[in-house]
Amino acid sequence: MRKILSLSALLIICGCQQNVVVPTAKELIASPSLLAEWRAKCETGEYSHLPAEQKARMCATTGDATISVTQVKAGNEEADFFEQNTIRKK
Repeated sequence: MRKILSLSALLIICGCQQNVVVPTAKELIASPSLLAEWRAKCETGEYSHLPAEQKARMCATTGDATISVTQVKAGNEEADFFEQNTIRKK
């Protein structure tokens, strides 16, 4: 009876755990608030303590999206600088 009860408790606990849906890099780039949320989770939050393999699986797209957003921002700043310095003033 104890074995059945402990097995039932284990199945209930495992059955209640939800699978985490990791957003794609494209989704993260499109939503700055979602990117900020996932960066916090990966850097200091609930996923920061995971083993390296699991953390890589959960946070790889967050890193990719962060790099892409940073590159786009830097490119826009360079384009603005170039435009300001090359347009002839009337």
